[in-house]
Amino acid sequence: MKFSFEVQIDGYRFDAVGHESGIVASVELKNHLGSMMCDWWISGLNATGELVALARLEFGMGEMDEHSGMKQLPQVYARVIAPMVEEFQKGGGLPSAPNPPSVQTKVALCKLHLDLHKAEENIGDHLGIRTNVARQYQLIKSFGLKAARPLIAEREGLPVSTISRRLYLAREAGILAKMSDADDINS
Repeated sequence: MKFSFEVQIDGYRFDAVGHESGIVASVELKNHLGSMMCDWWISGLNATGELVALARLEFGMGEMDEHSGMKQLPQVYARVIAPMVEEFQKGGGLPSAPNPPSVQTKVALCKLHLDLHKAEENIGDHLGIRTNVARQYQLIKSFGLKAARPLIAEREGLPVSTISRRLYLAREAGILAKMSDADDINS
């Protein structure tokens, strides 16, 4: 996976972001008690074709500064994370983010991952309007952001009512679970 470093989105800085083969990864580094900690968000299509956060991983990288930590991220991905991605996909991903970050961070994560999934062609007009909107909705919800419709409307340049209609049609077509079948109907 090829990484870009120190990426800003909506005033939020990610230490590294990468994408390839339909998978997107974002990483934040933090020095904690002398050890460099990395916080990874991995997203992609799961085994049933839903676009979701597949995993959130936090672990230590040892004693080093942030620059050294960033230099090691591509090798850490290749050696540690990439071998697990297929299992994450089989496992279905995260229905909602564990230990969710702040709303501002969730919005930045969603925008970043959506932009890179568009580059990976996991979302976009080529999929048709129902699948495109449904996948964006799935990803946003899996990051734990409740305001999915307004974010999709902003990205697509459409009214929220149009996005709501497309989501309804996606549910009717079986692309998304119907609201009465969804676990998060009241949230």
